[in-house]
Amino acid sequence: MFNLVRAYLYKTTKSKIFWVLLALTTCSAIAMFSIAYGIGNKSINENISNIGFLLSDMNMMSIVGAVLATTLICSDFDTKNIHHPIISGFARIQIVISKAIVYWLLLLVLVSPYIIVTIIGLSMDSTFSMGRNAAGFLSILTLTTSGSFGEYVTIMITMTMVYLAQLTICILLAFVLRKSVLVVAAYYMMSMFFGQVASFQNSFEIMNNILSFTPYSVEFITINVSMSKGDIISAVSICVIFIIVVLYLTFMTFRKAEIR
Repeated sequence: MFNLVRAYLYKTTKSKIFWVLLALTTCSAIAMFSIAYGIGNKSINENISNIGFLLSDMNMMSIVGAVLATTLICSDFDTKNIHHPIISGFARIQIVISKAIVYWLLLLVLVSPYIIVTIIGLSMDSTFSMGRNAAGFLSILTLTTSGSFGEYVTIMITMTMVYLAQLTICILLAFVLRKSVLVVAAYYMMSMFFGQVASFQNSFEIMNNILSFTPYSVEFITINVSMSKGDIISAVSICVIFIIVVLYLTFMTFRKAEIR
């Protein structure tokens, strides 16, 4: 399976799409950081916060994660390369897990610009703000007032785990839908729906209660150092369980699928 991971990693990193995605998240992270800094220091009007949120990790990773899944998985169905590991004797569960490992590794690379600007922001003696539009690493940057180095590291690892769990659903969508356009559209619509539920949680109480058992819970996308140890453990546990369930569903779908 290690050879599969190496092969998928090599193939995807050689794709121009991956580097375009990395450039996109890098530029967006820098722009988000600049806007949050400007609003926090009153040098930029707060009305621009909506643009800052569009460039935030919570919004950008929904698009980037879906596109990455299509590059890694859907392209193999389009080119019929999905046959090669099966013919070579690899079990379908090995293919799914290998794809997932590569997907997570590359997601870490793509989200790293946001992690870096968050670390820089937390180390500065400055105020960052995005009004009410804060989620993901943006919420850590704007809502965190003080904390120890260990607390910063813990909360950023937790936020990264939440992203990996949320975006793992793209792996399932890619194996089920197999078409790039459908995967990107489906996941972006899902993320928009979950975002609306989070924004109007009082109006969607039942749905919000259901999402509280998933990585899409509003409590997990707005975490900061004020989060208790119990909540952090709960968030990580839910993410791990969610990932296992999604990968199991992916394997079951792929195992029964006819590969043409």
